[in-house]
Amino acid sequence: MASPFTFLTDFDGVWTNPWRELQAVHKTVHGELARMAGHSMEEMDPTYQGFRSAVLARPEHHGWQLDNRFSSYVDEDYFAVPTAIGQHIDQAACEVSSSFRNLVLKEYGTVLEFLDYCYHSTCDRFRLEVDHDLTEGAARILHWLIENDVNVVFATNAPGGKVVDWFSHHGFCVADGRDTEPGSSQLRVYGRSGKQFLGDAHHTMDFSGRAVHTNRPQYREILERENPNLVVGDVLSLDLSQPLAMRVEGHPAAPQGVGIMDLPHTPQWVKDSVSTEPGHVDFLVPHVTALPRIVNFLRG
Repeated sequence: MASPFTFLTDFDGVWTNPWRELQAVHKTVHGELARMAGHSMEEMDPTYQGFRSAVLARPEHHGWQLDNRFSSYVDEDYFAVPTAIGQHIDQAACEVSSSFRNLVLKEYGTVLEFLDYCYHSTCDRFRLEVDHDLTEGAARILHWLIENDVNVVFATNAPGGKVVDWFSHHGFCVADGRDTEPGSSQLRVYGRSGKQFLGDAHHTMDFSGRAVHTNRPQYREILERENPNLVVGDVLSLDLSQPLAMRVEGHPAAPQGVGIMDLPHTPQWVKDSVSTEPGHVDFLVPHVTALPRIVNFLRG
């Protein structure tokens, strides 16, 4: 039997196909804006698509923004697109966005409160309606990891119950990472892991010309506790910048291997960040089914 190996992984975008859930969020934001304006969904569509095109045209200026800093960019993190549309409305840069900002503020204290409502209500409803949305081969690969003595730790911004419920559909039992010790169970999860939250110190790394914030104390605490051999995610900023920064500084809990998922929307600046340099990503992962090859490579 191979020696124990700890694999820390994001959930959505690595083990799931998040397209349906994202489209459900878009539908909620789209529909709520249409209702406020007294439009049908069809009447609202050109305006909504215009907002979407505006944020994707300048991705370095849009994304998941906290305290005036980007925690992730809209082109790398497609779940940030509805948020970026809200930011575009909130900025009231044109007459149309200004009018929708006024409509939103008639019902909510801030545009961010409106977006939080859209996200949470939609995702809660989605989890009630959908047994699981795991990508093809996910269960088979998780079986392989267990059989090959790999401890799998999910660190996700989704609620931990989502991971527990969706894998229980295939007979897996995932323990709560905060209530159990590292290595005590082969499958554990940190839900609401706070990878988006940035520390007070403004530490950044450059990835192909994009400045990415690396000081993520809640996520760093998880990495220090778990001491993973491999970290894989689908959003470079959220999932990988902190472990890469730890590796550059020589932190003992930094992972040996770091991988980014190669999804249809993965931008070129992220793909160009894959190299043999210590501060760069090691693996471009085409699908979850490639994980055994990566684990065996690192073990070898």
